[in-house]
Amino acid sequence: MIRALIVTALMAAGPAAAQDRTAPRLGAASNFNQGVKPGALAALPGYGIGDLRDGMIWNRAETMRGVYRFDEPRLAYPRAVAKAGMQLSITLNWGNDLYDAGDTPHSAEAIAAFGAFAGVVAKTFPAVDAIEIGNEFNGTNFVKGPLKLMRPEGRAVAYAKILSASYVAAKAVRPDIRVLGGATHSIAAGYIWQVLDGGGAGRMDALAIHPYTTPAEQFVRQVAVLHRNPAAAALPIEITEFGEPDPAKANGYFLRNYCQFALAGVSRAIWYPLTARGDGFVPLFADSGAATSMGRTYLYADRNFVGQSVADVAPDPFTYGCAFGADHIVLWGAPRTVAPAPDVNVLTAEGLPVAPGPILLSRTDPLIFHRPGGIDFARDLGLAPQKVVADSFDQFTYPAADGTTPPGDPFVRLGRARGRDIALQTMPGQQAPGTPWTPYLSPDGTAKLRLMADKMLPAGNAARPVEVVHRYTATVTGPLTLTATFATGARSEDGITVRVTRNGTELVSKAGKALIPIDLPAVPLTAGDVLEVAVGPGANSMGDMVDYRITLTTP
Repeated sequence: MIRALIVTALMAAGPAAAQDRTAPRLGAASNFNQGVKPGALAALPGYGIGDLRDGMIWNRAETMRGVYRFDEPRLAYPRAVAKAGMQLSITLNWGNDLYDAGDTPHSAEAIAAFGAFAGVVAKTFPAVDAIEIGNEFNGTNFVKGPLKLMRPEGRAVAYAKILSASYVAAKAVRPDIRVLGGATHSIAAGYIWQVLDGGGAGRMDALAIHPYTTPAEQFVRQVAVLHRNPAAAALPIEITEFGEPDPAKANGYFLRNYCQFALAGVSRAIWYPLTARGDGFVPLFADSGAATSMGRTYLYADRNFVGQSVADVAPDPFTYGCAFGADHIVLWGAPRTVAPAPDVNVLTAEGLPVAPGPILLSRTDPLIFHRPGGIDFARDLGLAPQKVVADSFDQFTYPAADGTTPPGDPFVRLGRARGRDIALQTMPGQQAPGTPWTPYLSPDGTAKLRLMADKMLPAGNAARPVEVVHRYTATVTGPLTLTATFATGARSEDGITVRVTRNGTELVSKAGKALIPIDLPAVPLTAGDVLEVAVGPGANSMGDMVDYRITLTTP
């Protein structure tokens, strides 16, 4: 059944045709339902924060069957948000001790009661513009009871029943309210397809996704896989959580993701969190009410990007960029110098002038180029020549249902066992237990060998290795420099092997658990020569998930 679902979905129509894009609305995850810093609400309109995502605790609102109260601050806060002129979506999750012993609803009675609660929330707070049903339901952190023990595909069908009851009840009293479904951690396309095909299609107005496990640069590609299911392609996407725990990375993480969200057609993006929650994620505002560094990046984007037309201005596969309206370009990618026109303002992610000196693109920290009255990429930015020829991350692609690889990937990516090549196909992600929660490549949906843009998992053992292979065929004659890194995590029992060959002749071979760097300068190549990088297990493949990157550059 699962296999049939995957094959059917992968044969469905491809991504929707390109259309004009508008930069998504921004918001933040607040904690008023948990009684956290209610005084922060007063400062938000002054900062321009206009959209919040919060929650409502069912146990507190319905303490007697069929009797609801919204009188204490943690239940009444939506009225204050409305009075402040802000939009608000409310997440409904968890259970109620009055039904199914407080477990996530699974009986017909409890599901109906949860649906009724959704309807009451919608009716009680007319200014609430959306309710989100569930929170990361494809995982187990926010699910309790029998549903927590289910396989993902069973939980997807159970979730669809809860979603349907909530949708019907909320729409009965508020036809205008948006119902957000899916409620997934990660772009778990396989799980989402099962929700849709299990009764969820037609019972949501948008998909709610928390793409924590997707690198920003892979977001558009993974959404394209999600959209291979026509029901998913027909739904808007709202990113109802994204955030970063490292203050040194948060600003760049935000801008890179916001650009890619916009290019994928995301309609709303919610930063997590508004204020510190004690879980280490970087907030927008400090306890004093002052904007953090991350908050200043958010506010710059909110004031200058939201609602603007957005265009992909990436000049090559190794550089990423968005033009927001006529006046702003956000740019990052493989390091190289930029010599902008004298009247172009070059800003950090916070919107502050960059330090004097050479301007260099970064893979992690985008630059903002601003010119009032209009900026032209080709005329005004002055990028140095690109030295990167091929990159395993930047050019990662997902094969179509017929096995063909989209244009633009210079690598043939495959498995190999006993000297035999093994074709890899696109798997949607979380279509079965123990599979990645994002789209990935594998021989089939049950195979242990896996390949993603930034991670891989070889299989087998030393006697019968199943390698992950990247094969590059030179298109021109001339030397290229090969640099690569491979790093296993602490769970690896004995590390991995890495071999690089040219036309079958070994150039380098390394093994171990520590970081394995490869640096082969100026490898002489003739058009048609084949470079292969093969990664296999050590004595066994237990825990051998590998972080990797392979790059070819001109010397």
